[in-house]
Amino acid sequence: MSAPAGPGAGGPGPARVVLVHGAWHRGVSWAPVAEALATRGVAAVAPDLPSDEPGVGHAELVGAVLSGAGDGPGAPGPRGDGPPVVLVGHSLGGLVATAAADRIADRVRALVLVAALVPEPGRPYRDRMRAERDLMVAGYDAEVRRGPGVSTYWPDARAVADGLYRGVADELDAAGRDGRAVVADAAAKLRPQDWSLLAEPCPVSSWPAVPTVSVVCAEDRVVSPVAGRREADRVGARLVELAGGHFPMLTRPEETAELLAGLAAPA
Repeated sequence: MSAPAGPGAGGPGPARVVLVHGAWHRGVSWAPVAEALATRGVAAVAPDLPSDEPGVGHAELVGAVLSGAGDGPGAPGPRGDGPPVVLVGHSLGGLVATAAADRIADRVRALVLVAALVPEPGRPYRDRMRAERDLMVAGYDAEVRRGPGVSTYWPDARAVADGLYRGVADELDAAGRDGRAVVADAAAKLRPQDWSLLAEPCPVSSWPAVPTVSVVCAEDRVVSPVAGRREADRVGARLVELAGGHFPMLTRPEETAELLAGLAAPA
């Protein structure tokens, strides 16, 4: 169960928002939200995880997040004496953000899981996917290709638009934006994804003792919103529902930033 929000977790000042991207992506996928946070006076960082490197697991991925949180070389220690943070994990990034939150729990003002995979302490997520077939929405990865080892990649922008980004262009068009152009630009920034992480047991022994918020996207066509609501209940998270699909950082950046800015504010 997540702990209730304590006053000024990690210190009295505003928290830094650390934005953790999902599979196949880079930190730049969070750019619209980071820009919206900047207009609200909230500092944000979106590190590139080394998720395309063969064999990469929790240690390397969490290390990249902690560097973004202010725990790089010469930075403050991992607990208590560093800057307060809001850790945000999108999709596969939920596994990484949760493990990072456990490492720096005293500094975490909130852990925010956005359309995220939610780990179970001590258990490989691959085992959960095999046992709980409703965690993901079928078909989103139908056109993904296998790369070396346990990596996969998207062959072209059309495959991305029809699979991982299903419905995103329509959602953007309805908001008065050029959905096809935005999706094509996002697809051009994707890279291969190594999946070694899924075979590793979640490195936390119990759910991190931090306030947890689970953002479920009602029309998500990648991570099941039905399973997402169940997962929020399982870990004791506060449930926030957004309209739309799997990529609110693209389709609802202002709404997403408003939520995160509120969590980053001093108590």
